[in-house]
Formats: sequence, C-alpha cells, structure tokens
Amino acid sequence: MKRQAGFTLIEVLTSVALITIVMAATLSTLTTAVNTAQGITMMADTQENLRAGMNYISRDLIQAGEGIPQNGLTIPNNGTTSVVNRPGPNAAATFPTSWTALPAVIPGYQLGPTTTTSGNPTDTVTILYADSTLVNNVSATSTNWLNKYPINSASCPGGSITTAGSTTTIVFDTNCVNISTGNTALHVGDLIMLQNNNTTSNNMSVSATNTSGTDSNGHDALLYVSSVNLAGNSIQFLSGDPFNLNASGQSTGTITGIQSAANTYGNPVTATRIWMITYYLDNSNTQLPQLMRQVNFNAAQPVGEVIENLQLFYDILNPGSSPPALLSPTEQENPTAANLPYVRDSYILLCARSDATFALSGKYIRNNLINAVSMRGLDYYNEFQ
Repeated sequence: MKRQAGFTLIEVLTSVALITIVMAATLSTLTTAVNTAQGITMMADTQENLRAGMNYISRDLIQAGEGIPQNGLTIPNNGTTSVVNRPGPNAAATFPTSWTALPAVIPGYQLGPTTTTSGNPTDTVTILYADSTLVNNVSATSTNWLNKYPINSASCPGGSITTAGSTTTIVFDTNCVNISTGNTALHVGDLIMLQNNNTTSNNMSVSATNTSGTDSNGHDALLYVSSVNLAGNSIQFLSGDPFNLNASGQSTGTITGIQSAANTYGNPVTATRIWMITYYLDNSNTQLPQLMRQVNFNAAQPVGEVIENLQLFYDILNPGSSPPALLSPTEQENPTAANLPYVRDSYILLCARSDATFALSGKYIRNNLINAVSMRGLDYYNEFQ
C-alpha cells in the first residue's frame, strides 16, 4: 500500500489561524463600514428634521406683523384686563390678562415642556400676520383679495354685517368677493380682522344688541369664524369659540366697537384673514419629542421629528437709548409687553437627536441648528438717523 500524502496537524492549525485572522479583519472592516453608514444616516436624519422645522419657523417669523396694525390686534377687554385663550401645549393657557392687544410676535419663555435632555422648560412662540395670498376668482376675468373692498360700500352694496343677540353674520357681495374658491376658501376656525379704513362713507346695516364700545386701537376687532355658508357667500361668529373672542361681553375690541365706530364716523369696514401660528414641542412621547406647528386652534401638525429643545432670543431696541441700543440678554430672552413692539430680529435654536442609539457607542447622535431671522412685517427704526 502506498502511503497517502496529507496535512499535518500543525499545518491545519496554522491555516485555521490565518483564515481566522483574515476573516476577523474583513468582518471588522465591514462592521466599521456599516457603523459609519449608520452614523452618517442618523446625522443626515437629524439635519433633515432640523432644517424642516427651521424652515417653517423662519418663514412664518419673516412675515410676522404683515398687514396688521403696528400696535397689534385688539382683543376683547374692559380697558385693563382681557381673557383670551392661547394655543399651544397647555390647553388651559391664556394670553397675559393685562394685554389689550396681541403683538405680531408673542414669545413664550419656558412655556413649553421639559424634555429629558433640555433640563429646563422649552420655549414657545406665537406669530401673527395677515393672509396676503387669499385671492378669490369673482369671474373669469377678475380676481379680488378678501379685503380689497369694504364689506358694504358703493362698489359692494350687497355686503352687510348684522348682529342679533350673540350672533354676527357677514354677507359678502358676490360681485366683489367669492369666499369659496379652491384653497383660498374661508373655513370654520379661521380668524378674521374687521377694521375701519377711514376712507369713504358706507351704508352698512347694523343691528347690535351687545354692550357697545369704541375700539381705541384704530377700530379693529379679531373674530373666530364659527360657521361658513359657501352657497350664501357668508360667515358667522358665534359665542363659545375656542379663543373667547366672539360675544365676550367686553366693552372694547369687539364687533360692537366696530359697529359703533362705523355708525359714528361712517367709515367702511374691511375683513382680513389672520394667521395665528404657534410653535412648541410635544413631549407626550418622551422617546420621540416633536416640533409642532399649530394654526389658530386647529389640530397641531408635526414639522420636525425628535426635536429635544426649542429656544428663542430676540433683538429688541431700547427706544429710550440714544443712540439706540439693544436690551440686555435677559430682557431679550423674556421681553415684556412694552418691549414687544421693538422686536427686530429673532434667533432660533433647535436641538435634535437620532431616533435610535448609535450601534458603535450605544448612545444617541445629537445635532443642533441656529438661525437669525429679521421680521420684514415690523416697523424698523433707523438707528443711523
């Protein structure tokens, strides 16, 4: 019998050792590549969430104050106090009761929830501006803005405002405004600013039984649309709205103030849709906190996932300084009502994290984004004059 050739035990063990080393190196390289790809993906996700949320906030802040009175929108009050409900994370919150008007930018210093990593309550912000994109197709050749014409005038004789008890009805002249056109249609939950424009006289028919009052802020009132009759081209304001704006029983900042002013001065009244947009963090799911955008009192929508912190700071001019100077950092973070008309810029800080831990470290990946926004709708003071 011939002797069969083969490997010795030492040769086999050596081969196994070499293969093991090669496989270990290959697996290590693959693991590193997978972890690197996971880390890059997680970082990209946080960037995407941050940019999405920041784009929304920045876009709305840029328009803050557009189309509303410089001193803000008058809210129902008795001259010294008001009780208007405030959208946001706290369902029982109200705007400061000492306010008689809402400014274009309403900070909410530490009014948001505390997340697991922020350590302190987060901020909120509420932004007001007029809807300048609401265009209605009156005919095949004509488009009008909602506030292009007075509700009732020589040009729009079919329009009217009437109040019976606690119900106010506005009928728009179909030759001037069509409230049911596509995406621009008026809806329940919209906010409408009624405002005297001090132009030509008007023959508006008014039947008011509420307590009368005269609005001290340019004769304007903010009302909540309770019902819409598209076929009749009309809207109604009923008591019991979420804001407590309609039929509040207050003497100022109400529909009766508008009516009284119209009767006294013969001024036409226009209607403008107002956006009230609030940003805050929703921490109901502590593992996945979200940046929320709430329009009026409609259901809030998430615009940024896994956002852990929201903070805002403001550049606010001190009107008493010469030359004009900014307020202190503390005042800029939590401005008073007297400071708010002098807000010029806003600095937004958003902090985000990955929705899962990083396999290599077992920890979350975190990122943040800061942006500065100048509000073009506010009145700017020339500090170089």
